Amino acid sequence: MDNETKNAHGGEKVEEQERNDMGDVTAETVNITQGGARNVQATHVTLRQAGAQSITAEDLLVRQGGVVQAKADHLEMLSGGIVLARTQTANLTASQAGAVISEGNVSMEQSGAQMLLARGDVTMDQSGAVVMMARNVRAKNSGVVFLLANEVEGTVNAAFGPRESAIFGVVAGAVAGLVMLLAKLSRRE
Repeated sequence: MDNETKNAHGGEKVEEQERNDMGDVTAETVNITQGGARNVQATHVTLRQAGAQSITAEDLLVRQGGVVQAKADHLEMLSGGIVLARTQTANLTASQAGAVISEGNVSMEQSGAQMLLARGDVTMDQSGAVVMMARNVRAKNSGVVFLLANEVEGTVNAAFGPRESAIFGVVAGAVAGLVMLLAKLSRRE
């Protein structure tokens, strides 16, 4: 299939690729199926059983795919994985994320994140996070290790609340400082 085709609905530039790897792609709409790309810049990006190193888009849809780094106004991921997502809003279903930084709301269903920072609300159903900071959290059967939120509704199992997180941070910092001091003193001998 030719990489560049005209869309009959508006004549905008559309990049479509099946079962092949693409380098850098810039277009209005990009659809990649069973392939990959290095850097993608587009208004609308859809990955189906595909991956990309870096994506900048208004709307990003990932279905059974992976992305190293993405910046999107709206991220929707189904059975996918992402290392770093910077977004306005995000919906993750059966997906994993290293870090999600959102200016707005995040919804997670049967998903997990190492770090989730949201200025808006987080809705979780059977999901988990290691570190989560959000305005409000609504959770059902979910777990978080370190949680900082104005309000929490539902059943979220937090290993550390705000007070415990602060104490843990102070102790971890003191231990790290002591280890660094001992390492420095052992070099002098």
